[in-house]
Amino acid sequence: MSDREPSRDEAEWLDLVARLESTDSDNGSDSGPGAAAGPRDYTVPENDDGAFVPPEPAPLGAGEPLVVLSWLAVAGGPLGLLLIAMFWRGAPTAVVLGIIALVIAGAGYLISRLPSERDDYDDGAKV
Repeated sequence: MSDREPSRDEAEWLDLVARLESTDSDNGSDSGPGAAAGPRDYTVPENDDGAFVPPEPAPLGAGEPLVVLSWLAVAGGPLGLLLIAMFWRGAPTAVVLGIIALVIAGAGYLISRLPSERDDYDDGAKV
């Protein structure tokens, strides 16, 4: 089978185990002062004066009311027209035209708020 003797394999194995145990005892126990530091031994410092603290986010309702209403009209108008077409077939023409007018007015207001000047040297990235 194999050209090694079982007693020789056993002796090599015991020698290896003894060397590993002596290496562990040289490093000390986990709680001793000479213990090897591992990734789980890291502790987070309590106070780091140079740490980045992100600013508080703005509240959800802090937008400009006209911009929010315009977005609601632009996004909700087509949805309202779809719901009217599905569930209220006999809707008055004034309601449909009113929703269309709200969508156009909202889109016009949002387009008018776009910046009119462009800086050719600005790539748009903000840090």
